[in-house]
Amino acid sequence: MLIKLKVTNFAIIEDLEINFKPGLTVLTGETGAGKSLIIDCIGLLLGERAASEMIRSGEDKAVVDGMFDNQGPLIRAFLKKLDIPQRDGIIVIQRTISTTNKNVVKINDVTVTLGELRGLATLLADIHQQLEMVKLFNSENYLTMVDGFNPRLIKQYLTKYREAYGDLKKQSDKYQALVVKINEFNANQEQYEYAYQELRALDLKEGEETANENQISLLENYDKIYALLMENNELVGGESLNDLFKIKENLQKLTQYQDEYRPIYARLKNIYYETEDIYDTLKKKVGRLEYDPSLLDSLIERNRAINNIKKKYQKSVEELLVYQKELAELLNHEEDNAILLKEEEGKFIALYTATYQAAMDLHKVREQIAINVAKQLENTLEELALKCRFKIVVNAAPNSEDYTLNLFNENGIDAIEFYIETNIGEGMKPLAKVVSGGELSRIMLAIKILYIQAQKIQTIIFDEIDAGVSGDIANRVAKKIKELAINYQVITITHLPQVASCSDHHVKISKKVMNNRTYTTIKELTLDEKIHEIASLISAGKVTDKQLEYAKEMILNGQ
Repeated sequence: MLIKLKVTNFAIIEDLEINFKPGLTVLTGETGAGKSLIIDCIGLLLGERAASEMIRSGEDKAVVDGMFDNQGPLIRAFLKKLDIPQRDGIIVIQRTISTTNKNVVKINDVTVTLGELRGLATLLADIHQQLEMVKLFNSENYLTMVDGFNPRLIKQYLTKYREAYGDLKKQSDKYQALVVKINEFNANQEQYEYAYQELRALDLKEGEETANENQISLLENYDKIYALLMENNELVGGESLNDLFKIKENLQKLTQYQDEYRPIYARLKNIYYETEDIYDTLKKKVGRLEYDPSLLDSLIERNRAINNIKKKYQKSVEELLVYQKELAELLNHEEDNAILLKEEEGKFIALYTATYQAAMDLHKVREQIAINVAKQLENTLEELALKCRFKIVVNAAPNSEDYTLNLFNENGIDAIEFYIETNIGEGMKPLAKVVSGGELSRIMLAIKILYIQAQKIQTIIFDEIDAGVSGDIANRVAKKIKELAINYQVITITHLPQVASCSDHHVKISKKVMNNRTYTTIKELTLDEKIHEIASLISAGKVTDKQLEYAKEMILNGQ
């Protein structure tokens, strides 16, 4: 239940606070006073989008606070899921709208997303605004309406359908990717075979290119390398090595007399043996040196061939080796592709069949809901002085032999149409084509009554749900709204004295001009003030004593 609404700097509202109570609360006032602004503010608390144009002129932000009671287990579970603290059965929602579009949404002082607020709002209240009537003129809205009449049953079947539909879409993507791959293979098979044979014939080896470049460098610089090696051999292996040997022997003798020469001897001994090893290594390298001009030519030609194929395929040697392996697998699995395609197609058809069956299960549930709702609407509309036949037709898309995914969407395969016969013998016709404004108001009221009963929410807000009715019909509408307020909190804007007279609480919205600024004001009326306000709704001009007496009588009858 909505307990309190506080609004600051919203349009012509500077600072306003309303305390709401159980039962029926009516808002009345002259056109333009700000009644619909109150509904807009409640709409913001329930997740409607905000715009900076809503901010009062000259201010940098608008703030709307709402306090709700928190009694339902679903509400408590929702808050727990979002880690929002629970405050002794109270929920405080705040919307801040700034001129810089840095808007903030908070639940119990915890910043949340607009989507999260909307999730909570579905458990708190339902709001009917004047533009919502337009939904009845568009059959695309009917499916959501029908599902809303039994949300728990629909959720059970819709969840199963969506799981099947999700699996089907994944399999479709997998199958289509395989088709693309096979088509690409078929279109390029000759090219793949040529590339594979070309790479196979070249017989590339990992690291081969670097090894060839080192060998080419050796052969191309053979004379220089040979001369340097020979010179080094002579320098290292001649008198130098003999002199090092003599120094080593002398140091060894010195160690017999003085220990301090032992480290020096050890160092020189290492140098001597390392130099001796270097000399042996260089001798071996000289012995292995061999100049082969034909080998040089073949290595140059080999690397040229490697470079050419690298440029051709824009790949390194390592990448070409991987590509060759991929081509081999691709060519070896040509027959397997056809088998795999058949298997994936079979999986797709099986999932398609399962998805269609799940869609039909959902369709049958909707059909049953539609039958029950249509009957209830007929009964409720008769109580509202609209005797008619009402029919909700749920059409399922026929199964497709070409297994197209276009048959399905996230909500199934159904399209729904509302039909009504308001005049006996005229036949059933689409709702949007035959109803008048007053009839539309009563149909929407009947739909809303069934909807909030199904959704198990406690608060319903109406913005002139009674538009376009008068006389006895207005009395019946007022009675039905009053009946609704026995079990639910109902807040409604009205211009009908019949509805106002039934109220448990009556709030008048007014506007005044001070210092060239317009302000909205509110006042909860006393009984005498309520009588006068209802009399003014009856009167087209000055209120008379007769109208005041009639207003008293209406209030007495309305209670």
